[in-house]
Amino acid sequence: MKQEENRSIFEPISYKISTKANWNTVAFEYHYNWADQKIGPFKSTEEVVKTANIQDDDKVLDIACGTGVVSKEISQLLGPNGLLIGIDLSRTALNIAKKTIASNQFNAIEMDVENLGLKFKFDKVTCQYGLMFFPDCRKVIGTVRELLDDKGMLVVAVHGLADDVPYFSTIMKPILEYIPDIRPKGSPTVHRFGNPDDLEKELAGAGFSDIKITRHDYSYEPGTFEEYWNDYMNSTANSIRSKIESRGKDVIDMIKNSAEKNALKYTRDNNITFPWTVFIASCSNKT
Repeated sequence: MKQEENRSIFEPISYKISTKANWNTVAFEYHYNWADQKIGPFKSTEEVVKTANIQDDDKVLDIACGTGVVSKEISQLLGPNGLLIGIDLSRTALNIAKKTIASNQFNAIEMDVENLGLKFKFDKVTCQYGLMFFPDCRKVIGTVRELLDDKGMLVVAVHGLADDVPYFSTIMKPILEYIPDIRPKGSPTVHRFGNPDDLEKELAGAGFSDIKITRHDYSYEPGTFEEYWNDYMNSTANSIRSKIESRGKDVIDMIKNSAEKNALKYTRDNNITFPWTVFIASCSNKT
């Protein structure tokens, strides 16, 4: 209880600095072991692009584009009159995107999505697995709407709730149990829009219409528990790993033992198969 009372308050600027540093560290592994392989939740990439209904002359903005997996798919659908801009905080991620996307239409810009310095109208805006992490989400969505053409479309993908995406919660629940002050109070979480009603409310609140949200159920096989644990700690939990390790071996062992028990329900023949729910929302800028 005392740890909860001593939790620091979420501070957006520090959060962004930390996020940028973390993504510069994990971008390579994230891309080549996850996103580019189109495994688990990244099977949604093609669905996001399909939902966006890209035309060859579209002007497209891909926000929080990361290493460019969505941008890559979009670039292959654009003709010489099309334009694609991908923005992200992580320079390392953007460098990977520039190396892997062979298209004259693609432009990568290192930029804070909450402070978009763009003076241009787009036909489509896409965002895969970024929306839930923006501190001022309503500001981002409002700015995106201003950047969209009168009949423009926004398409976003988000992860489901904790019980529907146990890859995250199997380890994170024990972390929060033993180290409840691991993150500042009010920090954005991966499950922020895991309830589609919350996602719809956020989009409608920014003035979007024709909101459609579809559920997609995938699966991900991280291997044995030990392989899953190592992958999680070196990628997903990288930004908080030093805080976990600072609590000492006994706390780490308790977290790990609890996580292994949580993983048993998804384990067969010593290998884990996690279900993974994704929601894809599309909405219109029609007035």
